[in-house]
Amino acid sequence: MYSLTRDALTLDGFAGLRERLYVMDSRRFGDQRLPESSEGLGQLVYLADAIFLPHGSTRAHEHREVDIISVMVRGRVRHDGSLGGGQVLEAGDVQVQYAGAHGFRHNEINPDDSGTHMIQLWMQPRQHDGPPRYRVCRPAPDERTAVYGQYSGDTRVDVWRASAGRQAGQPGRMLGYLVYGSVRVTEGEQTCTLEPETLFIGDDLILDADSASLLLLVHEL
Repeated sequence: MYSLTRDALTLDGFAGLRERLYVMDSRRFGDQRLPESSEGLGQLVYLADAIFLPHGSTRAHEHREVDIISVMVRGRVRHDGSLGGGQVLEAGDVQVQYAGAHGFRHNEINPDDSGTHMIQLWMQPRQHDGPPRYRVCRPAPDERTAVYGQYSGDTRVDVWRASAGRQAGQPGRMLGYLVYGSVRVTEGEQTCTLEPETLFIGDDLILDADSASLLLLVHEL
């Protein structure tokens, strides 16, 4: 099993954001890909663990030909722009923004005096059609909630808020990211315990949560 921990990555960022880039797929980033980051899986081309500084923002910018999943871990983020203008995301929320045929423009802002923690994933759409759109959901505890991907050939992204003692398995190849908590991962006859903020990739994995944990699980349907 492959794993990538936070200590192997540089704390980078721009504007009011500080982040570690766990996935930068060469299919999208080419020569700009950071060599210490991982390639993606299926439609996943980018995964960043980000901290917004107090009252920090990304500044207005545009996205095209990419769908963006934002998973709120701590604090709040306000979205201004062409999608969901004025919408405030809070800890526990997951927002999915679909670029459609024309893309979208937005600014992400921390409105508070304390830092905000957010995980962001970029997915390469199978098709670039229809208008841009977005949706927000709040995954329930102990359920693997699918927030992206539903048809055969899609890449599915699950958010799993696992209580201690919960188990999940996935046949085939899977990329996961442990945001917080303690999880044992078994691949074949080998078992290891993951530290928080660790990316992992393996086959036919079995996951056992030893404490309350938040995981993002990516696999192909």
